[in-house]
This record gives sequence, C-alpha cells and structure tokens, in this order.
Amino acid sequence: MEEYLSDCTTTIAELRAGIAAFVAAREWQPFHSAKNLSMSIAIEAAELMEHFQWLGPEETHALLADPIVRDEIAGELADVLIYCLAMSNACDLDISEAVSAKMTLNEGRFPVDAFKGRFRRPQREKGD
Repeated sequence: MEEYLSDCTTTIAELRAGIAAFVAAREWQPFHSAKNLSMSIAIEAAELMEHFQWLGPEETHALLADPIVRDEIAGELADVLIYCLAMSNACDLDISEAVSAKMTLNEGRFPVDAFKGRFRRPQREKGD
C-alpha cells in the first residue's frame, strides 16, 4: 500500500486490495476464515475499548488530546478496520453495499422524529 493515504482520496476497494495483497504475500488465506476473522475483529475491538474503560466524557476528551495515546488508539482502530476489510475479502462481501443496505434499515428503525437527540425509543403513551 502507499505510504500516505487519506479518507478523501482512498476508496474502500483500494484498501481491500492492499489488504488482499498483504495477506496473499504471506499466504495467510487458509487462516482467514470467517470465524477467525470475526474473532480477530472482536479481540482488536476489545483492545480499542481498553483505552476508554472507566473514563467519563471529560477524561476521554483529555485522553484524545494526548498525541501518543491518540496514535495508539488510531492503531487499534486500524487493526479493527483491517480485519473487517480482510473479512469482507474472505467472504466476498461488498462493504459499500452492506453499509448502504444497513443504513436503509436503520432509517426505518430509528426515524428522526422519534430519535433526534436521544438514543432510546420514546416511551409509549398509555393506550398506544
């Protein structure tokens, strides 16, 4: 993969191709089953969560202001995304299509008028 990539100029297809090339060069395809990759995603997500465990909003903000910790967090987030992209390769899933389909479902599940500014479904009135 290129030395410097940006969200503004890099496609998901390019990222997937770079990961596929990395995996192929090491002949790791036999180890990249859906089970193994899904477990790897969970493990890396847990490593990401460790940075934030037990922190409140102010502490989280301060943590993200530390450039060393911010780089560690970026690395863990990258690990999660790398495994997600590797899984999409292994399962031959189109990530953009999957995200689009899921967002369409979420639009129906979480209508703006019922969820704007809140994360829980509003309580129903008696008789509803």
